[in-house]
Parts: sequence; structure tokens; C-alpha cells
Amino acid sequence: MKMSENNDFIQLPPLKKDTPSAVVAFMWEYMKVPENSREKVKNLIKAVHENDMKLEYKAPKLYEVIPKEEVAEIEEVMRKTIADLVSEASGVACWVYVQKYMKHKTLDDMLQEWSEASQFILVMNTWFERLMADQYDEIKE
Repeated sequence: MKMSENNDFIQLPPLKKDTPSAVVAFMWEYMKVPENSREKVKNLIKAVHENDMKLEYKAPKLYEVIPKEEVAEIEEVMRKTIADLVSEASGVACWVYVQKYMKHKTLDDMLQEWSEASQFILVMNTWFERLMADQYDEIKE
């Protein structure tokens, strides 16, 4: 069956359960290649495999060298920013957990109490409910 270039859908044939996900992902991307180019791609892949051929990598001739001091400064700022975000997120997550499961507050109560963190409270509340539902399902089994 020939796939039309205008078709918006891809349907892979049935695959064995133990097919590695990387192989499935590659097949999926391969099927997105225009039909008239697939044979070239397939032949190149075969050649690489069969001949232990190395694909030629050409380093760019023109590129900007960024001073390592500049990169180090940006890296340090990003590390601190990410650490602060993780710390703050952990604090809000703990607060939501305590409010929800220890103080038995509703979502509306929490949102009214700390409106500045409303989006994060919504996310954490949903996440905790899913997590607890999954644990409850495991206990039932």
C-alpha cells in the first residue's frame, strides 16, 4: 500500500511487544520522510550498518567563540536560579500536601489562602490526587 504525501496520518503495522522504543521512534520518523526520499535514507542506513561506514561530519568554518568567563557567569546564574526554583517548588508542594492531607482543606480553601501561588497549587493538587489514586489502586490489587 502506497502512502499519499497528502495524508495526515501514519499507521505502523503490528509490532512485537519487545520492539525497542528507539526502533519504534526511528520507524515513526522514517515514515515522515517524503516517500520519494525513503529509499535513499534506507540505503544510507544499510550502508552505514553493513560497511561500518562513518557518516562524514564537517565542522562549521565560521563560528563565534564565547569566552569561558561569560559562559561560567551564565552557568552560575542558571544553577542558582534553578536551585531557587526547585527549593520554592518543593516548599509549595509541601505546603499543599500539609493543607490537603493533614489539615483537610479543599482546593478552594488553599487557593483563597495563597492566591499568589494559585497555578502551582492547582498543579500540585492534581498531581497529588493522581499519585494517591495510583497508590490506592496498587493497594487494592
